[in-house]
Amino acid sequence: MKNLRQPESGFSWFYQRFLNNHITILLLNIFLLLLVVNEVVQNAGLLDPIWKFASITMPAIVVAGILFYVLDPFVHLMERHLHMRQGLAITIAMLVAVGAIVLIFLNLIPFLAKQAAGAIGTLPQFANDMLDKLNHLNQQHHWISNDNLNNINQRVTTYFSKRGVNLLTGTLTSIGNVVTTVSDWIITIITAPLVLFFMLKDGGRFPHYVSQVVPTAYRERFVVMLDQMNVKVSSYVRGQLTVALCVLIIFTTGYSIIGLRYALLIGLLAGPLNLIPYFGSAIALIPALIIGAITSPSMLLGVVIVYLIEWVLETQVLSPLIMGNSLAMHPITIVFVLLAAGKMFGLLGVIFGVPGFAVLKVLATTGFQWYQEYSALYPDVFPPEDKLGEP
Repeated sequence: MKNLRQPESGFSWFYQRFLNNHITILLLNIFLLLLVVNEVVQNAGLLDPIWKFASITMPAIVVAGILFYVLDPFVHLMERHLHMRQGLAITIAMLVAVGAIVLIFLNLIPFLAKQAAGAIGTLPQFANDMLDKLNHLNQQHHWISNDNLNNINQRVTTYFSKRGVNLLTGTLTSIGNVVTTVSDWIITIITAPLVLFFMLKDGGRFPHYVSQVVPTAYRERFVVMLDQMNVKVSSYVRGQLTVALCVLIIFTTGYSIIGLRYALLIGLLAGPLNLIPYFGSAIALIPALIIGAITSPSMLLGVVIVYLIEWVLETQVLSPLIMGNSLAMHPITIVFVLLAAGKMFGLLGVIFGVPGFAVLKVLATTGFQWYQEYSALYPDVFPPEDKLGEP
């Protein structure tokens, strides 16, 4: 019997068709990656010390990172135009920032506390006014039976009458959580300035330090990747903070002009909420609509007009002028990122989900470009050294 003809290369047909195949290697790499991820998930308890360390250090790093992107341009401005030494410029910038924060808190917090206490104290009156209006409308249109309406009135009144007792009870039962939260804030307040100082001092050299652990052949690309991440995050943070400040001023001014109660409180609520793309301003509109509806129809119309003016200014002037298309992300992608990040990480995920996704996008794009060049699955893409060697 004649033996089956073997390939000239000496390898079997199965090896050449299946094992020595680019698609098979790709699928095998994906399978191995999924196995690693599965093992990490199954043994998540081993990572508890890392998560605890991150939970302690991350708040200080996040606060310092935000302040770094705000103060870094001013530090460079003082170094270049005022010819200050780096240490002196950093010290002045940090002192100005701390002074501004302290002044804002000392002058604004008491007023906001008074406004918030007044708003909480008038909640029962707001509820009664709303119920009276609903009763009046119901008498005209007969939407709800009198028995159901009385039941609703009783439940609402009971809810607001017991709200203070429930709040006190909840506070007493969660005193341990309050102490833990306060201690975490103290740790953050103490460590954040130290982290910020070294970020401002050594931030420009950070990519060089990190790249020392990367193989020499990939260091240049790694540094470029870090620079791209830094550009996207810095432009997003500075742009969002600027837009949020402008939104705060527009809402506060507009609501004050029309005479809306608690205009400053609602404006200060709208500014931070605007850090949530697309949904922040709409969420801040809800209390303004409630107060406007209870006050008068003309006040409700004024609230809507102020919101429309702010929406036009933000979407057509502020965001294109300040933000531009720095993240290069489609609006639908941003919406899905917000939904997914909010579901997984709550409010922090909604606020930091978009810049986090931008960082992951840069990482994935760089990794895919490297894979295109060295996997041989894309014959039209050559490694950098091959390109340099072409005539």
